[in-house]
Order: sequence, then C-alpha cells, then structure tokens
Amino acid sequence: MTLKILVLCTLETGWDSVVSVAQGGGHIAAVVGLDYASCDQDKVSGVFDAEAGCRRLDIPFVKVKDYSLCSAEDRLSISAISYDLIWVAGWQRLVPEWLIESARMGVLGVHGSPDGISGGRGRSPQNWALLLGCARFDIALFLIRTGVDDGPVILERSFFYNETDDIRVSYYKVSLLISEMVLEVLGSPERLGAITPQKGGSFYFPQRLPDDGSVDWSQSVSVIARHCRALAKPYPGLRTKCGGVILRLWQCQPFDDRVNGSIGQISAVFADGCFLVNCADGRLLVREWSSDDDAWEPLMNVKLESVPFFDQLSRIVGRHAGKFPGQPISDRIRRLIF
Repeated sequence: MTLKILVLCTLETGWDSVVSVAQGGGHIAAVVGLDYASCDQDKVSGVFDAEAGCRRLDIPFVKVKDYSLCSAEDRLSISAISYDLIWVAGWQRLVPEWLIESARMGVLGVHGSPDGISGGRGRSPQNWALLLGCARFDIALFLIRTGVDDGPVILERSFFYNETDDIRVSYYKVSLLISEMVLEVLGSPERLGAITPQKGGSFYFPQRLPDDGSVDWSQSVSVIARHCRALAKPYPGLRTKCGGVILRLWQCQPFDDRVNGSIGQISAVFADGCFLVNCADGRLLVREWSSDDDAWEPLMNVKLESVPFFDQLSRIVGRHAGKFPGQPISDRIRRLIF
C-alpha cells in the first residue's frame, strides 16, 4: 500500500525535507501553505513560496488564509484532499484537533532540542541551541497529539554542530535527517505501530520575537558571533541601532583581543564596508550587514547601541511564564538568569 501524505509547510526551513521526500518516492497528496505574497515576514520568520515550489514538483497546493487552520473555508479546502497521513514539515502553529482526527494513520511531527524532544519542547529550539553554544542536537519524529510536542516517538536521530554552523546550516542538517525518517516510515508503515511514549520531565524553550535579538556589546566576541549565527537568515538578524537607524548583522566573527575605545564603538572601517566593533574581550569583525536606511555607513568612533542580554532573556522568560505558567523553562536558560 502506498501512503498518501498531506504536508503542512509554509516555511523555507521545512521545504528542503519536502523536496527530499518527494524525490525519494514519497507520495505527497498535497501541500498546505500560506499566501506568500500577503505574509508579514517579521511575524512568520522564514516564510516560503511553497506554491511556486509545488509547481516545480508538480504537487497540488492548498492555499489557506488562516495560519491556525480553524476557518470554515480552510477546513473545507483541506477536507477535499484524500490522504492517509499528515506531516507537519514547517508550520509554527499547533495542529487543530479536527485535522488531527482527520488523518487515518496519524499526524507526523518533528521536534528536537539539545536535550531531546521532552527536554526542549516549545519554540525556536535550533536558535536556542546555537545561542547557548550547544554541541549536539537530538531530533525525533513523533505522532502529534493535542498537546505540545508530547506524542509518542517513532524514530530519533542526532547530529553535532561545528563552530562555524549558523541557523541555516542547522536547518540543512535537520532537513536531511527528517526526510530520512519520513521516508523510512512511508516505506515501512508498520513503524507507526512501534511507538515509544515519552519519558521523564518536560521542559520548554520560550518563543523568541524579532525584538528579542539585540546585540549586547559587553559580551565576549565569541558569544556575540554565536548569537549572530543563531539569528542569521532566514531569521531577522542580530540587531543594533546607530542614531535611530536599525542595523542587522548577518555575518561576523572574532577579530582580535584588542579594545580600542569604549564598548560598542566602531574602531576600524575597511574599504569594502566591513568594520570592527569593540566588545568585552576584543574586537568583532562585522562582515555582512544591512540597515533600514540606505544612506547609513559605518564610521570610525561611532557608537552602536547595546541591550543587556540578561534583560532580553528576562523579558523572554517573563513573557513565557505569563502565557504558559505550567510549562517550566529549560534549565539551560534558567541557569543564565537565576
């Protein structure tokens, strides 16, 4: 029996897995996605034109209006598709109960963290893994239930980070492992009956918003470079300000151990537009950047704004605690605050 799979994917980070599964022989009945042209890219980080991607792969595309998939119109459009299994490949919302119940053989979800599926539920686990300097990432294919990432596990994989890996490379690594696991299930459907309940306590990574990614120039150059890699494209970038102009840092690296001036001050500018910024233990080389003012350019001795990382982290944790009081924060984050 060939399983027909319905895919929820509207993010670039999930699309590579969809392509790999399609090219590997998986029968994709349709892909459900948002209208790319009307999406606010700051609110849906990494949104992808899945409709155009489906045209290239000759796969039916169902364009929905509501990210929650709860509108009567979207429900009707999806219900017109014939499928056995649903795969959530790039969807930053919980799957509604009606859709979970519609899948004859279940709903496949993917989640991971530096501490496995149960030790790092919640949002942005790969961003957090890079921000926190974690060496390893564990990922699981599981059956989605009505809770948050709490369904039984079907398959698990792991990978290690290199020091130069950014969030895009992290997603490349994850996408390959996801497609391997999905193809394994499609080739051996009996695996859906050999599931393992999650064990142990559950901890969560909190949601990050674009405003949560500001530079703290009082940190070490290695930490700031790590934060830059964690928030690189397709995310909104590590941010700083200069006289009201917002700068986004896309690529940077430690340069040396000299500090020529005050923290956050630009101490050298090169002919190609790259520049050095003073940090706690040396200078950071900013190699790729953009600004919301095309006229802005780096100038010697100009000071860039800094936002204490502790303040940002406290705000993130406080927001999470207010919205989800029953979801304890990962110890990796708690140790940085308490």
